[in-house]
Amino acid sequence: MDIYDIFQNFRINDLAREAGQAKSHARANEVSLQGLQDQIDHLSMVCLAMSELLEEIGFNKEMLVAKIQEIDLRDGKLDGKFTPAIHCSGCGRKLAPRHVTCLYCGAKVKSDSVVQSQHGR
Repeated sequence: MDIYDIFQNFRINDLAREAGQAKSHARANEVSLQGLQDQIDHLSMVCLAMSELLEEIGFNKEMLVAKIQEIDLRDGKLDGKFTPAIHCSGCGRKLAPRHVTCLYCGAKVKSDSVVQSQHGR
């Protein structure tokens, strides 16, 4: 066996290992995706139940849509997403989520500020 054959066998074994890892990652992603789908299905059912209950007590779809749009605009963009504001622990000013330090006072923004600002509403 010459050096070329040794190299080729090494590459074949290396590629087979990489293929096995790729299959393992793909399977893990499938499991994660199924878990997310299950959560979406559950949330859809909860939203439908809440919507029907609201209609039963006198709220209509137009009122619900208006509230959804109001909440959507809290972050300044009507995009179907809600990104809670981060508030500086030093001065309390509102910051974009991407900031790690406050633009106003220079304080380091804590990673739990997002959670605090969600509960502060």
